[in-house]
Amino acid sequence: MLLSSEISTMAASSSPSPGPNPIVETQPSVIATPLQADEEPNEESDSTYSFSAEQASQTSSINSSILNYRRSIRYENGRRYHAFREGTYLVPNDEEEQTRMDLVHHIYTLLLDGKLFLAPIGSPSGRVLDLGTGTGIWAIDFADENPSAEVLGTDLSPIQPDWTPPNCIFEVDDFEAEWLYHTPFDFIHARELQGCISNDDRFFKQALKHLTPGGYFEIQAVAAPFLSDDGTAEKAVNAQLWLDTLCEGAAKFGKPLDNAPSWKAKMEAAGFVDIHEEVRKIPIGKWPKDPKLKEIGRFQAIQAAQAIESYTPQIFSNVLGWSQEEIQVFVAKAKNEIKDPSVHLYFPVHILWGRRANSKAE
Repeated sequence: MLLSSEISTMAASSSPSPGPNPIVETQPSVIATPLQADEEPNEESDSTYSFSAEQASQTSSINSSILNYRRSIRYENGRRYHAFREGTYLVPNDEEEQTRMDLVHHIYTLLLDGKLFLAPIGSPSGRVLDLGTGTGIWAIDFADENPSAEVLGTDLSPIQPDWTPPNCIFEVDDFEAEWLYHTPFDFIHARELQGCISNDDRFFKQALKHLTPGGYFEIQAVAAPFLSDDGTAEKAVNAQLWLDTLCEGAAKFGKPLDNAPSWKAKMEAAGFVDIHEEVRKIPIGKWPKDPKLKEIGRFQAIQAAQAIESYTPQIFSNVLGWSQEEIQVFVAKAKNEIKDPSVHLYFPVHILWGRRANSKAE
């Protein structure tokens, strides 16, 4: 385990050496395309960030199991956390974190050109399950766009809105436990579940088991480490060490943050067919030349700073034993490097989907 003193020494004396990028081999047509930095960024050209008021819905259908909110929360280090299955998830669920979750949704929507998924499910209908739904924003958007679908969002925290579309409900549930659904789903969606899954093989087998024959499963997640196409990632010494240490702590906790590159093979082992994987890039900052990526990077810079504040306290203090003073100093260094416009960092994003076979013979 890297101690904080060792990290300080490493940050002062060395830079991470770039190694081979296995992700390039996964999807060379996407991830291998270098991102170009804008040599003349226009600070005035950014659109104002906002969420549509239409995301608020008309009909209340929130499940009764999540209404007793006060029993479902606890506080630590000035942040609010879930109390249901306490300690199984180390990220807060307070208003600050909910804002970050909604920002993540906005970033993914931009990345996917306005789409909520990439799986070829045709005209969505039937039963849909959103695992780790968070604020419920994906489930609500899906239900609004597909009124013939029945959408269920599940999460450890009852932080979803009271007013939802009539075809969308939420339940407090833990997808790490045995799934007890009596009726299978036509589509199962999961996003940003890195750091939430203790047993990938079991997770994918449960997802497959609860799909209808021919039904699709899609999962989306970023993967460590920070990358760059121009070598500037080497300058982000503290940011890289922060992410390395975070991944170390998550692995020690039993829920790795860097497992997305292995998911395709595990989906195959679970029995999915027609598995596809795309690896795209989410830049951090307004440095890309491409207007769409510049817009994504602008929001991702905000989200990355918020994520550092959300993910660090529990893992660094409770799992790795750092003091609050050590954490504050290290977080400040990492955030400063991420904000540096001369450092052109991005995250690879793995988007995978697969299908349950129509028959055992398929």
